[in-house]
Amino acid sequence: MNKFKANSMIKATTTTLAACLLMACGGDDDSSSSDQTPAQTSFTYTTESHTFTVSLPEMGATVGKSVFSVNVQDDTGSAIANLTPTMTPMMDMAAGHQHSAPHTGCTETDVDGNAECTSYFLMPSEMNGVAMGDWTLGFSLSEGSETISFAPVVKMAMGDTALAKLKGDDNDQIPAMAMQEMSMNSMAMDSMEMEMQTEARTYFIFNNGIMTMGDNSSVELFLAAKESMMSFPTLTQNLVLNAESANELTIDTLQVQVSSDNATWVNASSQGEGIWLAAGITGLTDTLYVSLSINGESKTTNGQIAGDENSAAIFTLANDEMSSMDM
Repeated sequence: MNKFKANSMIKATTTTLAACLLMACGGDDDSSSSDQTPAQTSFTYTTESHTFTVSLPEMGATVGKSVFSVNVQDDTGSAIANLTPTMTPMMDMAAGHQHSAPHTGCTETDVDGNAECTSYFLMPSEMNGVAMGDWTLGFSLSEGSETISFAPVVKMAMGDTALAKLKGDDNDQIPAMAMQEMSMNSMAMDSMEMEMQTEARTYFIFNNGIMTMGDNSSVELFLAAKESMMSFPTLTQNLVLNAESANELTIDTLQVQVSSDNATWVNASSQGEGIWLAAGITGLTDTLYVSLSINGESKTTNGQIAGDENSAAIFTLANDEMSSMDM
């Protein structure tokens, strides 16, 4: 496989240019010798047969939904249509391990070679001045012959809460590796032994946007589930999680509800690909509550039996005026 990966990772936001490495066949550099470096939002990579241009979201990559534009051309500069690029998000944690993130992949390229690729980032690259790790997006064409590696800086989301989580109970678990300290029988020392254990399955609920007109609000949500550190499938009915394992869960029924007061609930309807839409929400000011029930079992904030305090994910909204957001 002909694989390209930049020698130094690209770190970029819409306000800061850290680095951009172009291929051997070249690329444009618009920076001048002035003290002010223009913000760069698009990055071009040239492989043996194709040119990829990756553009950041308008406000930069943030925790939650981030949509990247990708343009694909052949080695003559002609747009390539009707191909679906593959996108793979990965976080190299500062602590040393890796994990992926939920995503819906890329759309098919149009006649101009443009596709949109959507990732749902779980955490920022940096929090309160402390480096959390490095995000990488790998892009390849459907035939998988060429791969580029792009590393955006992911910022904390501003305004409304972007991500909230619910957990399964003792009957809704996934494998987890745990380090256990084991005392050896005849030695005055301890050893560390890896032992397979389980943990409560996490369900991720992303706030894709709230629209308000008068006292009537609607919200779009994206839901995903955790199977492992590398697998976060979109949550849909009839999905089988951790298939063919001791932790297998078939989703026969799935109910998503939202509330402005944690008392009166509005059903959300599935829009496909993990998207859920709830409309007709009244009295929405500073808090949005979201409940999730799978096969009749409520998921909770702590994996315990559902009660008044733990049966809904909580989204704090930016202000009482509820500024409208595009869906």
